[in-house]
Amino acid sequence: VIVHADHFSENEEETQYILWNNYYEYQFEYAQDVDYIINSTDAQTELLKEQFAQYTDITPRDILTIPVGSLDELRYPEGPRKPYALMTASRLASEKHIDWLIRSVVKAHAQLPQLTFDIYGTGGEEPMLTKLIAELQAEDYIRLMGHHHMTEVYKDYAAYLSASTSEGFGLTLLEAVGSGLPLIGFDVRYGNPTFIRHGENGYLIPEARPDDIEKMTDEYAQYIVKLFTEHTQEELSAVSYQIAESYLDEHIAQKWYQLAQSVQDKERVK
Repeated sequence: VIVHADHFSENEEETQYILWNNYYEYQFEYAQDVDYIINSTDAQTELLKEQFAQYTDITPRDILTIPVGSLDELRYPEGPRKPYALMTASRLASEKHIDWLIRSVVKAHAQLPQLTFDIYGTGGEEPMLTKLIAELQAEDYIRLMGHHHMTEVYKDYAAYLSASTSEGFGLTLLEAVGSGLPLIGFDVRYGNPTFIRHGENGYLIPEARPDDIEKMTDEYAQYIVKLFTEHTQEELSAVSYQIAESYLDEHIAQKWYQLAQSVQDKERVK
C-alpha cells in the first residue's frame, strides 16, 4: 500500500477512535495481511506506527519510508544568486494560500526594499492574485510568472516560500533544497518539517491562523526579514544541500532495491 496523502482526519476531541482517510481505510483494517505500507516521509511513518498502536489491536507487518520523489543531481548557480530574490511554485489554488505570501512579502518589503518575489504556476486564483498585487501596489517587485519548466529555475533564487497548510511530501520543496534554497513554511505535516530545519536552513512558522491574517502575515514577514538579516546565503544553502543529498536518485533507488530484496527473501521463506 502506497500512502500518497494524509492518512487520517484530525479530531482533537476524539481520543479513543481514529478516522482513517477513506482511501486507506480498507487496507488499514486488514493491515496484518498487507506486506508493506509505504509512506513518503519518516514523520508520517512514525505517526502511523503510533496510531496503529494507540487506536487498534492490529500489528502491521511492515511500515516504512520511501520518498515519492528524488533528484538526479544537486544544482548550483553558475554565478551569484539574485540577492533578496524570493520564489514559490505551485498551482494557483486556494489551498496553496499564495495571497498570504503576497501580503507577507509586501510587509517584509517595507523593511527590506530590495526584496522581489516571483510566483510560478497557473490556476484559478490567478485573477484574484493579479488584483491583490495591484491593490497592494506591489507590481514592481511581485510577479506572476506563469507555467515554466522548473528544473533550472530554483538555483538562481535566494529563498523559497510556502504557505500550504498540508503537504504529504512536497516535490517543490525537494527541488528547492536540491538547488540550495532556504525555505520558510508552516510547521504542518509532513513535507515542511522534512525539508526545513528551523533556524538552520529556514524557518517553520508554528501555526497558520487564517482567522487572523494580519497577525499571521506579520509573523511570516518577520521570518523573511530574519532570514536575510541573521544568516548568510552560504550557511543556509549548505544545510539545504545537505538535506537534499539523501534524496539523490541513487539513494532512493537503493531503498527500492532493498525492498525488492526483502520481498524475494519472504518468497523464499514461503
